Amino acid sequence: MQEERRVALKIAYDGTEFFGFQRQPDKRTVEGVLVDALAKVGAINSSRDCGYRSSSRTDRGVSALGNIVSVRSSFSLSELCPAINSEMEGVWAYSVIEVADGFNPRAAKQRWYRYHLPKQDQDPKLMRLIASRFVGVHDFSSYAHVDDRNPMRKVDSIDITESDFFHMVDFRAESFLWNMVRRIVWMMNEGSSGRIPHETIGPEVTKKPVRLGLSPPEYLVLMDIDCGVEFARDERAWLWIQMPLERRIRESAMRLAFDKSLKDLLTSGHIGQA
Repeated sequence: MQEERRVALKIAYDGTEFFGFQRQPDKRTVEGVLVDALAKVGAINSSRDCGYRSSSRTDRGVSALGNIVSVRSSFSLSELCPAINSEMEGVWAYSVIEVADGFNPRAAKQRWYRYHLPKQDQDPKLMRLIASRFVGVHDFSSYAHVDDRNPMRKVDSIDITESDFFHMVDFRAESFLWNMVRRIVWMMNEGSSGRIPHETIGPEVTKKPVRLGLSPPEYLVLMDIDCGVEFARDERAWLWIQMPLERRIRESAMRLAFDKSLKDLLTSGHIGQA
């Protein structure tokens, strides 16, 4: 048995399968599944005893490729990821390292979120112009649920790249307020589509927008968190992430092909005739 020390785990999860990240009574959450798995394999006794710490509490429906949690454990580092992955569905641990006992994943240097905005009638140039208004230090009270938190945030960058079906909007900042990314994306989408006047968009505007919506959470992914430590990827554990995604791609392709065959039958004129 190794001596107990603090370790940090990098995890990925499909947020559509959970009621958010944070533990809730009688709800299936990412944190609940992870803590239960750690306890089942004997890596911890309880979340209280092990000094459990997490980096980002993503909302319901939001997925992650690089969230970070930390616990004290004497479990073998080389076996920890495969062990807890065998006890989890929808959550995958793919890297674990030993860290200093004072390591706090909440104190991240930078967080990186990516929103996959479906392509419709947006003007990409206008979208980039609108995005630039949110970069820098601003009061984001109008673009987030603030509660008692400081509404001032510094957004390091907002970059937009293109894929076949999406505008991929990358946000980087030390921290974000609740729903901040999804509200900004909603404004970018509406403004670049001509549905909202540009003079009402941005944290410094004097004229407030008539309405402010929220982009769906299912297209938002926490890509990575920089906590000042280097994580080495466990290749065996990495396969646990790829396998369910490949299965979902096959299932989606089959469903699409099935729907297309039904449409072809309906438009062929051979169905529905006396």
